[in-house]
Amino acid sequence: MDYSKFCDDDFDLKKWVNGSLALEENPSTLVMKLQLLMQEVNSSLEEATVSLLSDIPRVVTEIQGLNHEAVLLRNQMELVRSDISKVQHDTEESMSSVVKLDQIKERMLATEKKLKQADNWCVLNDQIDQLFLDQDLEGASDKLCEMRSALAGLANLPDYEDRCERLNNLSNKLEAILSPKLIATFNSDKVDEAQLYYRIFSEMGRRGELYNYYYRTHKTNCTKAFTELRTTGPVDTWLHDFYSSLLELYHAQLSWSSSVFEDHHNIVLSLVTRCLDSIDLQHDISNFISDTQTPVTALQSLLDIMFRFASSISKGIPATEYEMSEQLGRAIIEPYIKHLSSFGDKVKSSLLRDVHTLPMRIKSTSSDSLSELHASVKRVVPHVREYIPLCLELTEGNTLVDVVAAIEFYFDLLVEKINAFIKELRHAFGLDNATRPLLQEDHWVGFQSCFRFLQILGETYMEIKAFEEESITSVKEYTSKRPKIIDVNFWKDTDAAKFTQNQSLRESLIDGSKSDLFAKTLELFESPINQANKLCVDFVLAHIKTNTSGIHLSKEWVSEEGAVFTPSPLTYITTLGDYLLLLPQQLEPFFVVDNLPLDTALRLIDFASYPGMAQDVEGDAFAWLTCVCKSTMFALVEMILKIHKLTGAGCKQLVADVGYISNVMGALEVPLSRDIVDISKLLSCPLHQIDGSDTEHIPKYLRSKIAAMRRPS
Repeated sequence: MDYSKFCDDDFDLKKWVNGSLALEENPSTLVMKLQLLMQEVNSSLEEATVSLLSDIPRVVTEIQGLNHEAVLLRNQMELVRSDISKVQHDTEESMSSVVKLDQIKERMLATEKKLKQADNWCVLNDQIDQLFLDQDLEGASDKLCEMRSALAGLANLPDYEDRCERLNNLSNKLEAILSPKLIATFNSDKVDEAQLYYRIFSEMGRRGELYNYYYRTHKTNCTKAFTELRTTGPVDTWLHDFYSSLLELYHAQLSWSSSVFEDHHNIVLSLVTRCLDSIDLQHDISNFISDTQTPVTALQSLLDIMFRFASSISKGIPATEYEMSEQLGRAIIEPYIKHLSSFGDKVKSSLLRDVHTLPMRIKSTSSDSLSELHASVKRVVPHVREYIPLCLELTEGNTLVDVVAAIEFYFDLLVEKINAFIKELRHAFGLDNATRPLLQEDHWVGFQSCFRFLQILGETYMEIKAFEEESITSVKEYTSKRPKIIDVNFWKDTDAAKFTQNQSLRESLIDGSKSDLFAKTLELFESPINQANKLCVDFVLAHIKTNTSGIHLSKEWVSEEGAVFTPSPLTYITTLGDYLLLLPQQLEPFFVVDNLPLDTALRLIDFASYPGMAQDVEGDAFAWLTCVCKSTMFALVEMILKIHKLTGAGCKQLVADVGYISNVMGALEVPLSRDIVDISKLLSCPLHQIDGSDTEHIPKYLRSKIAAMRRPS
C-alpha cells in the first residue's frame, strides 16, 4: 500500500479510499493498517519533540555568546574611526605642503624641458645646413624630425612662426632633392630605397606627398601605354590589352608595396583608380560605337571585356576596403555610363535598321509575294529576342522601359509595313477602285494566298505573344552576375525619375501585379489581321460582284406573262451558289489538322463590323464562312434593289433565284439575312398586300422599293 499520497498538497481523500479499497477487499484490514501507521507517526513525533526540547538550552547559550562578541566588535570599530579622524586632522597641513611642492617640481621640470628644446632647436638648426651640404639626406631627415619635436614645445615663443617657416622650407628642400630619386625608385621598384623614403616622408609628416609621387609616376607610365595602344586601331582591338596591363600593374604593385606601405591595399586600389581617371577612354568608346552599324553589339563586346577585368581585379580586394573598392568600381564603369544610359536608343537604332531589311514586295504571283513576307516576319522575333536579356545583363534592367519602348516602336513599323503590303496586295488583286488585277493567276490560287496570309499573321501574333511571356520570365528569373565592385548605383544619380520608373516596372513584373509588356503592340497587331480578313472577304465579294455585275438590267425582270417562262434559277445565281458551296472545300486544307495560328487570327477578327453578324460571335472557320455568306446576301440585296421594274414573270423569276440562294445558305448552315427573308416575302405576296398587316414588321423603305418595282406602269 502506498502511504506517500498523504504528503501530497492536492491529497484527495475519496480518491485514495476508493483506490485502496480496490486493492484491499476487506475494509477492516485497511483500518487496522491505518491505525498501525498512526501509531508509528505518533511515536516518531514524540521522539522529535523530546530531541528538540533537549537542544533548546544549548542553542540559547550560543546565541547569547554571539551577541556579546558583536558588542565588543562595535566598540573596537568606534575606536578605529576615532584614530583615523585624529590622524587626518594632524596631517592635513603637511599633505597640502607636499602637494604644493610637487606642483612646483613639475613646473620646474617643464621649464627645464622647454629650455633644452630651445637650445636643441638652435643646435639642430646649425647642424642641418651642413648635412644638406654633405648630401647626408638620411641624417638631414633625422634632424628635421628632432627639430619638429623641439618646435612642438616652443609654441609660445615670439619667433614661433619664423621657426615653423624655417622648418617647412627645410622640408621642401629635402623633398625637392628626394623627388627625382623617388620617381626613379618607383620606376625600378627598389624596395630598400622605397622603405627609406617612406620613413623619411613619414617623419616629415608628408606621407601624402610620397603617395602623390607614387601615383604620378605610374599614372605617367599608364597614360603613355594607353596613348601607344590607341594608335594601333579601334578600341575593341586593344581594350583587352589595356585592361590586362592595368591588372598586371595591380598585382605587381600589390606584391611590391606590401613591403613598403602600411595600408598597401588601399594605396594600390587608389593607384588603379587614378590611372583609370587619368585617361579619356570614353572618347574612344564613343567613336567606336558611333562608327559601327551595330551599336548594341559593339557596346556589348566592350562591356564583356570590362566585366572580365572588373571580375579579375575584385577577387583580391578585402572586404575592409569597401570605400576604396567602390571608388574603383565607379572609375571602371564611368566611361560606359553615357552609353549604358542610352542603351534603349541604341536598341531602337539597331531595330530601325533591321526593320528596313525586311522585304515585303509584290512578286509575279501572290504565293511568291507571301513567301517573301513569311520569310521576313519569321525574322521579326529573332531580331528582338536578345534585347530584354541584354538589357538585364548590361544595365541591370535600368533601361527596361526604354528597351520595351524601342521594341514597341519596331513592332509599330512592322505593322505599318504589313498594312502597306496589304494595300499593295489589294491593288494587285484589283480590289480597290475596280482596277484591273496585276496578278494573272487562277482565282482559287489567290483565295488560298489570302487565307495563307491570315495564317501567317496569326503565327506572327503568337510569336510576339510568346516573346512577351519569355521576356517577363527573363525579368523574373534574372540574377545579377555583374562583379560586385562595379555594382554602383549611378542610375539614380543619372536620372532619378527614370530609375524609379524602371524599378517600378521590374517589381510589378516580378510580383505579378503586371502581366504584360507588349499589350499595346498586340492590340495594334489586330489591325493588320482584320485588314487581312477584309482582304479575304473582299476577294470573294469582288468575284461575286463581277459575276453579278449588270444583272439588275437583265430583260428577265421585264418579260411578259405570255412569254415562254421557266421558274428555274438563272445562271448568275446558280454560278454564285456553286461558288459559295466550293468555299468549304477550299478552306479544308487549312483545317485538316489543328491550325493554331489561323485559329488565333480568326479569334482576333472583329466579325461584328460586317453586315448581319452578331456582336458576340466567336471567331472560327464557320464564323468566317458565315461572314462571307452574310456579305454575299448583302451584295445580292443591293443588286435586287437596283432593279427598276419587275413584271409578274420577272417577279416569279426573282423569287426562284432568291429561293435558290436560300437553299444554298441552308446547305451551308448559314441563317438567311433579314433582308433576304423580307424580300422573299414581299415578292411572294400579292401586290395589294405589301403594306398589309403581315408585312408591317418589314422596314418601310424595303416595302416601298419592292412595291415600286412590282407596280404596273
